[in-house]
Amino acid sequence: MKKTACILLALLMLLSLAACKGKDPASPDVTSAPETTLAPGVTAEPYVGSHAYDPETDFDQKLGMNGNFASVFEMEDVYYWLPYDDPYIRYCEKDGSDYGVVCGKPDCVHDNGNSISYHREKNCNGYVGSVRAYMWLEDSKICFVNDYEYVRDRTNCGVIVRMDPDGTNKEVVKNIPKPQTPYGEGLSPQSFCYHRGMLYSFVFGGSIEEGEPSQPFLAMAFPLDGDEWITLYDSGREFHYGSIMPVGDYCYIVDRAWNYADPSILEDDYYDGEVVLSRSERILLRWCSVTGEIEELYRGDEVSLYRYWIDEDGNFYTEGAPADGEGRDSLLRLNNGAWEEVLNFDDPDINYTIRSISDGIVIARNYVPYDRDYYNKYGENPDIDIWIKRFDGSTVYKGKLPMAWLETMEETPLLDGARLFCGDENGLLCIFNAEKRTSDRSNEPQSYVLVRYVITDGEIEEIFLGKTYQAIIGDWNW
Repeated sequence: MKKTACILLALLMLLSLAACKGKDPASPDVTSAPETTLAPGVTAEPYVGSHAYDPETDFDQKLGMNGNFASVFEMEDVYYWLPYDDPYIRYCEKDGSDYGVVCGKPDCVHDNGNSISYHREKNCNGYVGSVRAYMWLEDSKICFVNDYEYVRDRTNCGVIVRMDPDGTNKEVVKNIPKPQTPYGEGLSPQSFCYHRGMLYSFVFGGSIEEGEPSQPFLAMAFPLDGDEWITLYDSGREFHYGSIMPVGDYCYIVDRAWNYADPSILEDDYYDGEVVLSRSERILLRWCSVTGEIEELYRGDEVSLYRYWIDEDGNFYTEGAPADGEGRDSLLRLNNGAWEEVLNFDDPDINYTIRSISDGIVIARNYVPYDRDYYNKYGENPDIDIWIKRFDGSTVYKGKLPMAWLETMEETPLLDGARLFCGDENGLLCIFNAEKRTSDRSNEPQSYVLVRYVITDGEIEEIFLGKTYQAIIGDWNW
């Protein structure tokens, strides 16, 4: 069981999406603390960084963890989006009037109406060639990492590609070397984040030393004007899993660390007995891009630190622990190393659980225990109650989540979760999964659907923006 848990965590990390850009303390354009000579006996004040958000240069926290695996950004009247497991950058008009693949070639077939691997037109300018659903906007150019076609050996892990927003002038601009770590070849970047001139990454994987297995991770950053990775944090050996979040002058790092009382169970692929941990804790750290220093903010096991948000005042919010058979219904704030409750979603009729902590809001939905038989036949129940609160506890919206768009999905009519669920007090942006069940639950057609929800005076309106489609069909034309 323990081994299974470890593998599952590793797989989850492979899905993670995070994208960041940050400052390089070794870079000449980085703002440094002023150099002054202090009078004898005077102690320098510690540097206090800024958490201010600049949409032109900064990573959008809404696309970080929170169970989100997709990228979205906007320019004027258009959204650009890249869902996980879809190889094309897509656009859609904000009013829902048009959508498609971002490509400036007039005769290109793009995804052929079916983005399954053997139908893809890889010469399409909208083709990404990566399993990491992350893109960013830099100097009015769409940028992304292609880590498929350009990985020829162990010395690199892809290239940075950019193009104009209309899908023209696509070009490779920089090679990304593979990060060097003390743990061998088993570690690689699991996600990328662009923030203030740097690609931040969660570098993760398995390692064996003297017959002892471990699962370390490093938080690292690659300056786009340089050629080498910078190590922000090294977890060491044992077993680790976590996330990163660049915010302002900082990069926040979550390390979920554990170890087995009996590591030999990892050698048994069929072990199904009791798993005893000799260590299980969460560590929250903060690295400063100006000083290059790292500080520990929290260490303990009261919270999971899976969903979180850092506001512009530097307040760190996360969800509380779940009760048995219930969801996570409380929002906590870190105060001098301890957690204090900010708000909760207590309701006499509906058991709510937090789905996302987003831009000044917390989004909760009705908690539904997993029912395998129902899910295998019908997917997820689209009858969803949501409750959105501001961080001050006031309600933005409480009621049903409109899902009329699902009725138009003839090829993939069943709900199968969401890859993105974020927003602010003015509305939500969601990427849903939709599928069609097959009798043996294999080769099921699926779609990703981008939906915008506009909230005005306590009322909510849905706007269907765009969709994808992929299905395995008979003509295997490789």
